[in-house]
Amino acid sequence: MKNYSLRFKRHINEVFIIKPNDLGMNFLTFWFKRTTFLLKKFPFLYLFPVASMIVLLMYFLLGKYLILLTNWLQYGF
Repeated sequence: MKNYSLRFKRHINEVFIIKPNDLGMNFLTFWFKRTTFLLKKFPFLYLFPVASMIVLLMYFLLGKYLILLTNWLQYGF
C-alpha cells in the first residue's frame, strides 16, 4: 500500500511540472490566454450568442436550403 502512495505522490508532483502554454509569439500567447480564461469562466455567455448569430446568418444567406441541408445531414449520419 505504501508503494502505491509513493507512486501517487510522484504522479501528482508531475502535474505541477507542466509548463504553461506558449505559442511561440507573445501576441498569440496573450490572446490565447485571454480567450481561454473567458471561455473557462463563462462559456455559455460567449458561445451561445456567437452560435446564434452564425445560425441566423446562415439562415438569411441560405434560406430554405439550410433546412434541406440539415435534413440531408440528419439522414446521412
